[in-house]
Amino acid sequence: MSPAIHSFLTSSDAIFEVHDHDAVVSFAEAQRLLPFDPDAMVKSLAFRLPGDRYAIAAMRAAERADYKKIADALGVRRADLHMATDMELAQFLAMVPGGVVPLPINGARVVVDSGVTAMETIYCGTGRNDSTLQIRSAELVRVSRCALHDLVKR
Repeated sequence: MSPAIHSFLTSSDAIFEVHDHDAVVSFAEAQRLLPFDPDAMVKSLAFRLPGDRYAIAAMRAAERADYKKIADALGVRRADLHMATDMELAQFLAMVPGGVVPLPINGARVVVDSGVTAMETIYCGTGRNDSTLQIRSAELVRVSRCALHDLVKR
């Protein structure tokens, strides 16, 4: 787990578990290599917004992101929504590809697909790609102070 993520979660009095494992980057790898229920996995996408701001959008891992809906939820034009680079992930969010976690690290805005709240326990990134965060969805919503929106293609 990234030290910044651990610090954020402990300072928020979050209840969570961390599971260490070999590095995985994609949902397909996670499904194949990790012991977690794929229906309980959440993926997070990091974006750079205008003004060098950052945002993280989270949804069920099997769902397809709807970038127009994400842009609308963040109050930006679709053309202004850019995936964060690996360098930006590391430098501004203390995360790596495959380890993005939906938490407001360094002021990042967090939006979560409303479907995630129907999941009791979720598994998501920890800032690193060699460990997984286990947390109740209600606890994630509480500590992330996220906005809930419809973010996936229907």
